[in-house]
Amino acid sequence: MQDKNERKLERTELNQTINIIDTINGGTFGELVNVTVEGLMIMTDREIPIQSIFQLALELPMEIAGNSTVELGADCLWCKKVENFNRYWAGFHIIDASDTATKQLNELIKLYAK
Repeated sequence: MQDKNERKLERTELNQTINIIDTINGGTFGELVNVTVEGLMIMTDREIPIQSIFQLALELPMEIAGNSTVELGADCLWCKKVENFNRYWAGFHIIDASDTATKQLNELIKLYAK
């Protein structure tokens, strides 16, 4: 049985800054660090409560599938303070993504993989 924190797919770092918006509470949530169609890691200015679910929008550098954002629901699996900085790394499992959002994530990875 796979541990819930163990990812099946290797995450891809992108060569483009992707800002993430909290669509429920508003405002910038953080920046995308790496991504798969199943999860993402972000850098943020605040500690994220573990096992909290968020509705997020990734702000794309260009439209993909007719949209400039990727909308998805994600569950925070872990959050760790970055030493010597007031920033946090946080890992999320994507729990709600439409077919369009999944297509956008795949295309984002193809277009901007490091």
